[in-house]
Amino acid sequence: MARRVKIRRRSRYGESLTAAGQKITDPSKSFKSSIGSSGSNWQEQAWEFLDKVGELRYYVGWRSASVGRCHLIGSEIDPVTGLPTGATDNPVVQRIVRDIAGGVSGQSLMLTRLAAALTVPGEGFVAMIIRDGSSVETYSDGSPLSAADRDEMEFQEWVVLSRDEIKASGSDDLEFTLQDNTKHMYDETRDVLFRVWNPHPRRASEADSPVRAAEDALLEIVRTTKSIDNAGKSRLVGNGIVFVPQEMSLPGQDAPGATPMAGDAPSPDYGVPYATPSASQQLQDLLYQVGTTAYKDQESMAAFMPIIASVPGEWTDKVKHVKFDSTVAETSLKTREAAIRRLAMSLDVAPEQLLGLGTSSNHWSAWLLAEEDVKVHVVPVLKTIVASLTQFILRPVLEREGIDPTQFVVWYDTTPLTQDPDKKAEAQSAHSVGAITSKALREYSGFGEEDAYDLTTPDGWKQLARDKAAADVSLIPTLAPLLGGVVDDIQAPAQPTPAIETPTSPEEPDTLPESEPATQPDSTDEPDTVTSSATVIALVDTFTARALELANKRRRNRANADHFRDIEMHLAHRNLPKVPVADVPKLIEGWDTSVPWPAIERLGFDRRTITMWVEQDAVDELSGA
Repeated sequence: MARRVKIRRRSRYGESLTAAGQKITDPSKSFKSSIGSSGSNWQEQAWEFLDKVGELRYYVGWRSASVGRCHLIGSEIDPVTGLPTGATDNPVVQRIVRDIAGGVSGQSLMLTRLAAALTVPGEGFVAMIIRDGSSVETYSDGSPLSAADRDEMEFQEWVVLSRDEIKASGSDDLEFTLQDNTKHMYDETRDVLFRVWNPHPRRASEADSPVRAAEDALLEIVRTTKSIDNAGKSRLVGNGIVFVPQEMSLPGQDAPGATPMAGDAPSPDYGVPYATPSASQQLQDLLYQVGTTAYKDQESMAAFMPIIASVPGEWTDKVKHVKFDSTVAETSLKTREAAIRRLAMSLDVAPEQLLGLGTSSNHWSAWLLAEEDVKVHVVPVLKTIVASLTQFILRPVLEREGIDPTQFVVWYDTTPLTQDPDKKAEAQSAHSVGAITSKALREYSGFGEEDAYDLTTPDGWKQLARDKAAADVSLIPTLAPLLGGVVDDIQAPAQPTPAIETPTSPEEPDTLPESEPATQPDSTDEPDTVTSSATVIALVDTFTARALELANKRRRNRANADHFRDIEMHLAHRNLPKVPVADVPKLIEGWDTSVPWPAIERLGFDRRTITMWVEQDAVDELSGA
């Protein structure tokens, strides 16, 4: 993986990026003393398992692809909690993080390969290298150099390397093997190299990975797979040997010839005397002849009729067929299946990812990662990566810029993993209250502009009017100017007039007694700025459903997975125990991140009031208070 970045010689901080690696004054020595000159045996074996075990390959691909879909962002540190806020308005921090690995696509490639390296051998190396544009014709990924990089004579690339791709050259030099198999000599004055690894709990300088602890299960999978494979290959050697007694004879297969008379000259019609073949040879010839005929013509009778041979009765049970092939033992299949289950329990992943998602999953739920999976299996990898990027890239650059480096970090955004891709229902609700345009609704629903009404032409308006009138005939009088002459032949149904009942009770006085107030007292529970209109109800119901969906996703785990089957996510809490009122805010946190508040406020609705209604409804649903 490589990502090219054009070098700006007069960039405000372009040169300070390279300065991030100046802390390593002797890279060769630091490399050897800190991580050794060669990998451990378990790391070599881990790479071999990746090539041999398909289940492990799937897990590594799933984890690395999940990490690669996340985004790197700049974040401030909350001065009270000391935790990242998840955002920053500082333009310098935003620009530095944006330029890591050359941009979003390069960051995705970098995160993907680093995640695979942290999962298999437990370590990877990130290098920013300066290459000579006059000595190479392509980037390390094989694509041709741009004209700008050729003119600049130098260009920068971000590469992620494994231990096998870094070799000591001489006593003080390091040689990198790039993606296109070209070599690059590390220059400590211009290049940057740093290690990203999972510290082992016992020896922090050693790398650790999920594969390391699963070595025994992986060995069982490899051994049993090899045993099953050998049994299949043994059948290709042949179909064994058939032992036939020498005393057994079979009828001759040659056509009969003419019998010569005394004094006749030799003739081909009389046949040629030959030695009678043995019983085994006769049987082999017969089987070969029938088998060849059946193979060439599968519709011939030879493919259906049995071979009939006449032999003495006392020899029928003396024919023995000895085979050389091995049968697949049932224990081998069971051992491999148990080893795969053990592997699923050993890796940092929900076992369902390896063993199957279940019969109740659909294509949307299979695509969408549960927040539990993201927090437990994806976020730890991201935290390890962003910690190194903060230490070796962001903070040295901020120091050069005169900005306090302790106030900012490189952080991550996992929204692409947890955001539901199917937003048709939310889009329809938002469109019904005017929060989004019809164009946006079509995009969320999977339709194009060719499916829309062309409201720039009279025909487009007429088509819209006809469809509206067909859906609701009461609109015919209103849409008559657009419907044209056809409306003259259509009689709209009369609307029923509601009957007015005559009150039977005595008439109420026009005024209330002085002891009663003229108006109801204001309620502290109901906001006086929001009316009970259908629009407000639709907004609150939509946002409450989103809040309940988030809460139920956060409550889902392996123990209660059955309660989430055959029920929509925002209703799953009805199958779960009630939660304390104090836990509700944490469960529904983030429900309003995708709410278009500016558009809603333009419609005249108060954000604080709607938020209060949604949170109160969520409390009622989740806690029963």
